[in-house]
Amino acid sequence: MALVGLGRMGRFHLGALDAASSIDVVALVDPSPAALDAAQQQCPQAAAYGDLATALAHDELEACLIASPTPLHPAMVDAALAAGLHVLCEKPLALDPAEAVRLGRRAGEAGLVLQVGFWRRFASPWTAAKLTIDRGEIGTPRYVRLCQWDAEAPPATFCAPEVSGGLAIDCGVHEYDLAEWLTGRRVVAVRAWSLPIVDEAIAAAGDVDNLLAVLELDDGAVATVDLSRNARYADDVRTEVLGSSGAVFVDQLPVGRTRLGDRTGVREVSCSSSEDVMAEGVAAQAEAFAAAVRGVAVDVPDAAASERATRIGHAVIEAAKSGGRIAVCT
Repeated sequence: MALVGLGRMGRFHLGALDAASSIDVVALVDPSPAALDAAQQQCPQAAAYGDLATALAHDELEACLIASPTPLHPAMVDAALAAGLHVLCEKPLALDPAEAVRLGRRAGEAGLVLQVGFWRRFASPWTAAKLTIDRGEIGTPRYVRLCQWDAEAPPATFCAPEVSGGLAIDCGVHEYDLAEWLTGRRVVAVRAWSLPIVDEAIAAAGDVDNLLAVLELDDGAVATVDLSRNARYADDVRTEVLGSSGAVFVDQLPVGRTRLGDRTGVREVSCSSSEDVMAEGVAAQAEAFAAAVRGVAVDVPDAAASERATRIGHAVIEAAKSGGRIAVCT
């Protein structure tokens, strides 16, 4: 694999890949010599490249992990697919849902794996919750609460919607994906509200730092999504699913875990705990990607999953601006 992009997420991927036994990082790609040097100290066996075009010719390369800034994703995915490489791309695959559809079609026609980085699907607290729901242990899901509160905001320049998609897409796509993945249902309409601004620099960049969205699912169930960039105490992610006969609760802090509540009480679900949920999920998604590349039938989030989450994100942005209910194509 070549790791493309050595910013914050690229460096995180590099660390997490130490735990992925089926992947060798053989090439590092970034235009910054300083970033390349720092990454090579962590991964000395990998060759360093200042541009993707040169890296794609690296001997025996099978795949790319793309962790570059979001606006660069489509062109880089195109280049990797053209070189015959499988691709694991950070979320979202593209800010334009139609671009994600196009890239997915191109990968399918070439017989290549194109996976998007929805790592929570692979972290044990959420996989345990999904299994619990699929077994019918809480009955039919009727309400989902999805929360992502970041401790601090990234630079305001990153928050600009044209750079990252803004809060509703950059952070929200994880939650919209979980809403559909956990329940097996589709979002059909949204409402949303932006809360009073905390950081005026973010407002000047055209974005918000706190947001609440209500997602209507196609079976009448409802999901709420609350996003924040100013929790201060830590990055905090929580998921709760209330069913017709119980509930599951996923926490990231102080450690990752899943609890099941039913008529017998509340108890922790076995094999759901994780000391570092994100590192575990990022490593596990890479292992799943490698298995898919080897031809194993693995359920991995693809271009269609990115298209869905981004489409919902755009509807959330429109709803927050208009104050109305916005339909989402299914």
